[in-house]
Amino acid sequence: MTTLLFCHGLESGPHGRKYQALTAAGFEVHAPDCRGMCLAQRVEVITPFIQGDRPLIVGSSYGGITAVLAAARAALDLPGMVLCAPALEVDEPPNDATLRSQLPCPTTIVHGLHDGVIAIDVSRRFAARTGAKLIEVGDDHRLARSMDVILDAVRALNPVRVPP
Repeated sequence: MTTLLFCHGLESGPHGRKYQALTAAGFEVHAPDCRGMCLAQRVEVITPFIQGDRPLIVGSSYGGITAVLAAARAALDLPGMVLCAPALEVDEPPNDATLRSQLPCPTTIVHGLHDGVIAIDVSRRFAARTGAKLIEVGDDHRLARSMDVILDAVRALNPVRVPP
């Protein structure tokens, strides 16, 4: 089974709703605790997990930009990334336009049309620039009503199938 690496958001923890949904769906999930860390620190914590396991990565909000930067830094062939309402335009090192415009693996973004934290236009611009697949859902930033969409996106990128 492909290992998943879950990168949590800025104001959430490693074992929240998305983590629970992924484990309940039968995935083996590693979720480092990055609470209280800046973006550079998070990338430092996440990169060794990527280099060790070459996981499929799921990143939520601030964890989305963490996932993109850490995957780019690892420079490995990865199964893919699913980014949930990702904070892709955070103006904080090591995020810069070069890293935000290159994807190291197949990437799907799930973003809510009613997101009041990260505007959906951020994901639209990113998808247009990078070729990432964008799935727009009738949900808000937490994507609480879109767990099935997130799980389907993970399954679609997972080379080893986990039954629904």
